[in-house]
Amino acid sequence: MEEVKEHIEVLLKMVLTLEHDDIPAMGNLLNHLTVIESIAGNITDATFSKVIFGIKQYIEKLVLSETQDLSPLIDAAKALRSVWSSIQNHEPFGFSVDELFQSLDIDSASPTHEKRDEQQNDKTINTINTKDQQILSKTNGRLSEDDKLLLSDFLGEARESLESIECELVNLEQSPDDKDIINSIFRPFHTIKGVSGFLGLKKVNTVSHHAENLLDQIREGRLKIQRQIIDVILASVDMIRQLLQRVEEGLPQGLPAKEDDIDIENLLIQISDIASAVVFKEEKLPDIKDVSEQKPPLIPEDDSQTSKIGEILIAEGRISDHELEDALDYQKHYPDKRLGQILLERERVETDDIQYALNEQKKTRSVMVKQVKVDTQKLDNLVDYTGELVIAHAMLKQSSTDLRQSHPKLFHSMNQVGQIVSNIQKIAMSMRMVPVKNTFQKMIRLVRDLARNIHKQVHLEMSGEDTEIDRNVVEMLYEPMVHMIRNAVDHGLEFPKNRVESGKSPYGTIFLNAYHKAGNIVIEIKDDGKGLNKEKILQKAIKLHLIDPNTECSEQKIFELIMAPGFSTADSVTNISGRGVGMDVVKKAIEELHGRLDIQSVSGQGTTFMITLPLTLAIIDGMIIRSGSERYIIPSHSIVEFFQPTPDRCYTVEGKGNMMLTRGQLLPLARLQEIFKIPYSEKPVWEHIALVVSHKQTYKAFLVDELIGKQEIVVKNLGDSFKEIKGIAGCAILGDGRIGLILDVEGIFTLIEN
Repeated sequence: MEEVKEHIEVLLKMVLTLEHDDIPAMGNLLNHLTVIESIAGNITDATFSKVIFGIKQYIEKLVLSETQDLSPLIDAAKALRSVWSSIQNHEPFGFSVDELFQSLDIDSASPTHEKRDEQQNDKTINTINTKDQQILSKTNGRLSEDDKLLLSDFLGEARESLESIECELVNLEQSPDDKDIINSIFRPFHTIKGVSGFLGLKKVNTVSHHAENLLDQIREGRLKIQRQIIDVILASVDMIRQLLQRVEEGLPQGLPAKEDDIDIENLLIQISDIASAVVFKEEKLPDIKDVSEQKPPLIPEDDSQTSKIGEILIAEGRISDHELEDALDYQKHYPDKRLGQILLERERVETDDIQYALNEQKKTRSVMVKQVKVDTQKLDNLVDYTGELVIAHAMLKQSSTDLRQSHPKLFHSMNQVGQIVSNIQKIAMSMRMVPVKNTFQKMIRLVRDLARNIHKQVHLEMSGEDTEIDRNVVEMLYEPMVHMIRNAVDHGLEFPKNRVESGKSPYGTIFLNAYHKAGNIVIEIKDDGKGLNKEKILQKAIKLHLIDPNTECSEQKIFELIMAPGFSTADSVTNISGRGVGMDVVKKAIEELHGRLDIQSVSGQGTTFMITLPLTLAIIDGMIIRSGSERYIIPSHSIVEFFQPTPDRCYTVEGKGNMMLTRGQLLPLARLQEIFKIPYSEKPVWEHIALVVSHKQTYKAFLVDELIGKQEIVVKNLGDSFKEIKGIAGCAILGDGRIGLILDVEGIFTLIEN
């Protein structure tokens, strides 16, 4: 019965590569156990049946998430191999079945009848393969909380997978022979197919299955990458995303997805037509020996750690350097195969060797950071309560200042509590920080589709994708970035013919870059196109009565005119842009984020948009100042310097009011009491403190009475009733419990100029 032995070896490999949450793989394991039982049908050994029964029960525990420990399953698979070897050699067993069942933590009672064994197998198979009946059979009822949680988790993971697929498809279009890219597209589709089938999302399962089949033909070298293939896979992504939206719409009410009106047949026909019409490759890759008719599972190794598996095996003397080099050379032809799998197939190592190497590798991986999923509402609540804790501590500290002399130990303890509160605050804020990578990657598909629509050739280059920013900020950043990317492709970049005539490459390039600077995050969107036409912008602005013809404008002021509502210099309106409703939306969105937009442009060389945003909207570094009887907070990043003015530096200029000379430049002086119409006593300028602030390379000096101190401020929203007040960005609760208004420097500059 060599066939049984071979299937048991395959089973052991499947167990070695199993992940605790890989439900489809568990279904394959159960099916393989059934095959083993069928082949070994004449064997009536009770121990053999008991071990198979125990493996099935433990797989059921994994499916039901009652455990995540795979070690007992590996031991049970080894025990099954040992039992079979003993049966074949007529030898006694070298282990206790009861101890094995104890390690599996299940009832050791074995099936007493073939029917009972079938029922146990059917029970576990049913748990996996008919989960859809547990969910979508509830059409007349409601989804359970467990079902809603399963679907919610799947939605998040599936959308991340779809975004990854979109990015890789664009890369594949540029590098059609890159096997790694093809595999990185195939795997997410395979995962979506498996999990959607488990959850009973039949249309999602069908679309992903057809797309996976198409990609499988590409992986095997039977189809060549062509534009039509990329298009139809992107169409599959869009269709799956639409189906997932229907699932999400029904979740709050606990209703199954309503997708009857979504037709997937046309897409399936397109996939089939393309698969049959595409030109075939004529390429034969070398064959290797098959262990069995069933393909062995992939060894779960990270690409970056492939060599480490080899190093471990060499260090233990299990393979030679030559065998490793030979396997790595072969892997170049089959990049979807892992090193461990190749060594097993070539019979260079035993399964025990691979298990040992994997265990050693896991020891090195144990230092990796473990992550858990947290409800974003809980995270927001944590940040809010942490902010309240900071405020409460500041109030307590201020009220206990007098304890410094009378109760020094208590004062010292207060300082220690302050350090702990500060650390908690930093940790809470960091938990809300996410990379801008996801937002950047969404632009890849956008650029591709726009370029194709208007027949331009465009590359998108990205850097700084790992730069982190507050989750709430990054979500609001998407829309303004879309507008600017659309403008860059449609207006900024020339057509290939015009670029060649100008001595440029026919391919235009858009650069996305993110980095931290002075406590803010800066996002640059740059193109190498024709740049902004200052004369054309001025003429259009004069025509729209946005500026006076006799007004002298700096280059920056001219560029800022394009952000006026309804402003557009486009000669014709397209389905992409040209209606003048883009940049004003960008400006408004960035202002809501307390950020600013700077524009740089060189004629014939391109344009750069720089978005400067605070890292978070919840906490800012601020300087607390007093003006009259009121206290205000100015964001620290807006402050250039402060000093005590002297009479010889103060001037009165006709038509411009009070001015102050600093660093060879005359700056306008402004009293906050005058701006906010607060009564104040007339005092000479030199009896105040001059606070120089900047916005978009424009400088002004505020006169204040006192600088109270610098500290981190927890920002509070003023609410809808006061959100239109210019010059005020929010408020904060200060240490004594009073309210301090946070000043909006840009808004104050506007009030002064008006």
